[in-house]
Amino acid sequence: MKLDSDSMKAFPIILIFFAFAFFACEPSNTSTQTEQTDHAIAITDSIQVNYIGKLVLMDVSPADELILFFDRQTMKFVSSDFGGNIKGEFSKDRDAPDGFGFYPMAAGRFNSSKNIQVVSSSGIFEYDLDGNLLNSVKVPNDDIKPFSGRADANREIHFVKDKILLAGLIARGDYNKTQPEFYDTFLQLVWADPKTGDYEQFLNLDPESIFQNDMSHEPTTISTTFDIVNDQLYVISGIDPFLNIHELDSPYTRMHRIPLQLQNYKLNQGEDPKKADPRAISYDPSYGMILKLTKVGDKLVVFYNTGFDEEDAIRSRENMSGSELDKFYARMNEKYKVRYQILDLEGKLLADSEIPDKLNILLVSREGSLWFLGRENPDVEEDFYTVYKVEIE
Repeated sequence: MKLDSDSMKAFPIILIFFAFAFFACEPSNTSTQTEQTDHAIAITDSIQVNYIGKLVLMDVSPADELILFFDRQTMKFVSSDFGGNIKGEFSKDRDAPDGFGFYPMAAGRFNSSKNIQVVSSSGIFEYDLDGNLLNSVKVPNDDIKPFSGRADANREIHFVKDKILLAGLIARGDYNKTQPEFYDTFLQLVWADPKTGDYEQFLNLDPESIFQNDMSHEPTTISTTFDIVNDQLYVISGIDPFLNIHELDSPYTRMHRIPLQLQNYKLNQGEDPKKADPRAISYDPSYGMILKLTKVGDKLVVFYNTGFDEEDAIRSRENMSGSELDKFYARMNEKYKVRYQILDLEGKLLADSEIPDKLNILLVSREGSLWFLGRENPDVEEDFYTVYKVEIE
């Protein structure tokens, strides 16, 4: 079996699309341990999909042998089988009776009927592989909130009982990033109800998080990644290097706050609110970023960027031409590889390493395996994408 796909260019592109999210509760004495095992991730299979365009990975359904991509150029959903055959393509990013609006809040996902579930600020929609609208519930125009969107696998939706759980990132609201109230009132996650169309925001930022240090933080640094583990909510709030474990039901009591031992991780402390521009949203790739948390079998995997050393950080803020920037970030991508940590379900550190060169950071965990989009070839423009099946060994 072979799987193919194109990758995003690590620092500037990966995180420019990252948005903002957070979470809350009380402290615990749990901490990670430093001893490590020889666990590692290893490629075990691949799927090649012939396609000309700019695909990113959304979902993989091993049971149905289906893969879901999104073409960023044409705004099309593209589905493939495990033989690499295109099964369907459609675009619905328009203000039409069967359209979901301008942009999804998160990646589309196959549901139990092999159809594609899409959640956007405008509502919840279900399409077949050809784009025929099967079900929808729309949010009234007056109730639409300015949720940001990311149409790839690094922001997923999760089916939990009869609802859909996802990150709900709002960069601007009643308060801006220079005001303490922004962080006090920020809600990271959203329950979306496919029956009623109601969106319930919940989970404040943790009062112990870096975001409560009276500094101004870019919304791009507050992008929550989470997973459901044994009916508990595991959350990492943006750049804050802690794993928070909450009860899954309201009031979402925090049971543990576990520090992550991220190697050479450069934490962004924020900016003086008096100097920060309340209207601007930017991203500084010289700092570390936690990209994704996911459960794989009885393990957790955390993917992250470390950030740059001081010399490279200073250079990154200098004025450079477009070609100089391209060359600089190409060097940074090689020097500072995306890393992953393997943890047990209690947060104990088992392994820390760089991801294999073939892999992009767009991935999903399905049925005990990881599925990655392959990295693009920087030297040759290819007309295919590869999806890799990856196991923890």
